[in-house]
Amino acid sequence: MPTTIYDVAYKAGVSISTVSRVLNNKARVNQETRQKIEQAIEELDYRPNQIARGLVVHKVNLIQVCFSWSSVKINLENPWYMDLLTGINDVVQERKYGLLINTISGVYDPKEVYRRVSKNAVDGVLLVSPYLKEEELTQIKDYPVPVVLIGCRVEDPLLDYVDSDNAKAVAEVVDHLVKKGHKKIACITGEVEISQNAADRFREFRKAVARHSLPLPENYVVGGDFGRGSGEEAMKKILALKNRPTAVFACNDQMAMGAWDVMEEAGLKVGKDIALVGFDDVAQASEQSYPLTTVRQDYGAISRLATQTLIDKIQNPDNWRPKHVLIPTQLVVRKSCGAKKKTA
Repeated sequence: MPTTIYDVAYKAGVSISTVSRVLNNKARVNQETRQKIEQAIEELDYRPNQIARGLVVHKVNLIQVCFSWSSVKINLENPWYMDLLTGINDVVQERKYGLLINTISGVYDPKEVYRRVSKNAVDGVLLVSPYLKEEELTQIKDYPVPVVLIGCRVEDPLLDYVDSDNAKAVAEVVDHLVKKGHKKIACITGEVEISQNAADRFREFRKAVARHSLPLPENYVVGGDFGRGSGEEAMKKILALKNRPTAVFACNDQMAMGAWDVMEEAGLKVGKDIALVGFDDVAQASEQSYPLTTVRQDYGAISRLATQTLIDKIQNPDNWRPKHVLIPTQLVVRKSCGAKKKTA
């Protein structure tokens, strides 16, 4: 890979914006820092990208949406991606911008994400990267163009993000199950070590269960990877327990449907023998074969608002105040939690 401004900043121990100021002969950089940067440039044999440097002044009316994912393959046929892209494209067309789609699979290193994203001459970036950690995401403050996070969030007040209100959604799931009389609720988690949304959902699940003074044995928490197969394996472990839960919350619909298949294979009736709730409200969740109670995320609202935010930030950089937005979700009740009829 060719050397990037990110490499120079890392070696010199400064931010990317500081390197950019030196490259563009801007003031406000002290002599000692300037010397460190110039030395790093020389040692790394860095050759600035003239197009990228030109973006400091010139606009190209093009934004980039970058999907950075943990798996080897990104499936753009997944409704999750398509709903996001539809909302993004609607706003891009309205605001007369072009759209560049960039997908990065199996990459966790923010340095590598930056390398690939920064190759393209764009005015701003929509970053869909739920597997980057807080400390990694905060580094994007120093991108040479504005960035807005989609589907993930950070505590840093200077970063813009638009995400679902995961905490409130999970609290509503647990409250609903408790109201239906469930006192033993298990959880099939996502990849809590590397996915912020998975961690948020599981954290709120523990809080909600504790708020209702319900027990949560260690074996009631089974890890998954958001894939259907991991939901199947998790449900097998749950069904093998002597003290079975009466309800299971799976942190996404794919795992919930995998769990559903295992229950049916075991001769159990979903919603009668064990209640089951998912998260996302994918298309299959409303079909007759999987009438799944789940949390509906408004991907259209998330993507449209994130895109509007990015373009507004591009057009008004001097007076910008960072935006932190959590979009409300909706609990959709269906037969999998014992409802007598489908209510949504």
